[in-house]
Amino acid sequence: MYPVLFKIGSLPINSYGLMLAVSFVLGLWLAARRGEAAGVQRNDIYDLGIRLMIAAIVGSRLFYVFTHVPEFQGHWFDVITIWKGLYGLSMLGGVILAVAVGFYTVWRKKLPVWELADAVIPSFALGIFVTRIGCFFNGCCFGSETSCSLGVAFPDLAMPYCNTGMIPGTHIHPTQLYSSLAGLFMIIVLLCADRRRHFPGFIFAFFIGLYGVTRFGIEEFRYFDHEPNMLFGFSSIAGRSGITDNQLISLIMLVYSILLGIWLYLRYRRIYSTSS
Repeated sequence: MYPVLFKIGSLPINSYGLMLAVSFVLGLWLAARRGEAAGVQRNDIYDLGIRLMIAAIVGSRLFYVFTHVPEFQGHWFDVITIWKGLYGLSMLGGVILAVAVGFYTVWRKKLPVWELADAVIPSFALGIFVTRIGCFFNGCCFGSETSCSLGVAFPDLAMPYCNTGMIPGTHIHPTQLYSSLAGLFMIIVLLCADRRRHFPGFIFAFFIGLYGVTRFGIEEFRYFDHEPNMLFGFSSIAGRSGITDNQLISLIMLVYSILLGIWLYLRYRRIYSTSS
């Protein structure tokens, strides 16, 4: 665990912040290359990328706050101090707001919506792959206790053992790395699927479904707060009786991706049959 990778003078370089920056640069590079193939200028891609980056950070923070309201009652100023709190950010909220802002920006600029969505969305998977490695170095977004061979132990004063009831040295699921591998899997699948003929919007809808499925599965191994801090009151992995907030939203994303895919396919068939 390396929350601070190194220092430049007295300035600490945070591992999560660095990986977030790296993911943004790589994602923007990939989106620009794929966007040009869809007939979109690089400047439009760069402008869109900056908007998505800001939306992802804001959405991640807002979703965390929304699902941990008791943590901020009486000191709401802490909402804008993202370095506070047990986790501080929720990537699911970032994905949702970034997608919403992206579609609004594309609509305002009258860009090819679904073609551009297909071009840009693999960058989200790339971002998940890179930033979750930063989560592992930082010690956040950790998993539940386990005795399986994949379990890892963090340093005694690490985040997984602070206010969780877990004894220092307890082996836990490295869910950060599970998420990172899921991101790598998604980007490989999306890029391979994009090499085959498909209707506009297919890659976008496919990503939404893939993300919903992988996130739902990984949530089974995550550690969660006690009941008062959860939006729907679900407890930790060891004793919960239902699904978590993120799992519920993941299921909604899966259903949405299927319905969206069907609608886009029928739309494409209708347009194709009319033009022919």
